[in-house]
Amino acid sequence: MPVWFGWSTLYFGMKYWRDWDTEKKRAQLAISLAQRAQLQMLRYQVNPHFLFNALNSVRALMDEDKKNAKGMITELSEFLRYSLMTRDHTEVTVQNEFDAIRHYLSIEKKRFENNLDVTFEVDQQAQEYPILSFLIHPFVENAIKYGMKTSPMPLRIRIHASVINGHLRIIISNTGSWLETSTEFERISHGTGTGMENVRARLENAYPNRYRLETQEIDGWVQALLEIHNAPIGR
Repeated sequence: MPVWFGWSTLYFGMKYWRDWDTEKKRAQLAISLAQRAQLQMLRYQVNPHFLFNALNSVRALMDEDKKNAKGMITELSEFLRYSLMTRDHTEVTVQNEFDAIRHYLSIEKKRFENNLDVTFEVDQQAQEYPILSFLIHPFVENAIKYGMKTSPMPLRIRIHASVINGHLRIIISNTGSWLETSTEFERISHGTGTGMENVRARLENAYPNRYRLETQEIDGWVQALLEIHNAPIGR
């Protein structure tokens, strides 16, 4: 009896542990799928926003300069290709993300010509750092949209990326100032506009308590700083 009782206890103990482990894995998978679905939903809300702005830029130039308009369409095609290539991935490299931003900026550069000056400073270590796709675009778009209203021409935009102690740091800066009287800008700067609301939601989803997002105005420059504290994505 003691031997039978011991084997029975061991059997049911192992069975209980296997059942518990199976249920735990199912719960983790359900959470992971829910998080992935949420990230996809937020991304799909962001992508049309940039598409509409890019198409408006092409439309504005179509009657003025057909050659540059064709160039803008080519850049838009590359931008859309990036969107399609990353639709099944929650993360890309910083280099991939910045390449897409360059296509977007090329469109705006053709539109604004000498009134827009953009510089990139990307450390080699930061180039392969994983990041959520379409995470940085709202900052760049805001820099152009509101910088054009407040900055002396040309509007200057600086995009910097580096890795410090294993943490990714991205800084988007533009000449100009806050539009304190703009209700729309106040909504976006406080995270209630669609673009920035999605950015914050995606950051909370992928890096809970592992990121820092700050905006400030320093000596005629508006700066958005994003730090990702060495957190894995793609859970």
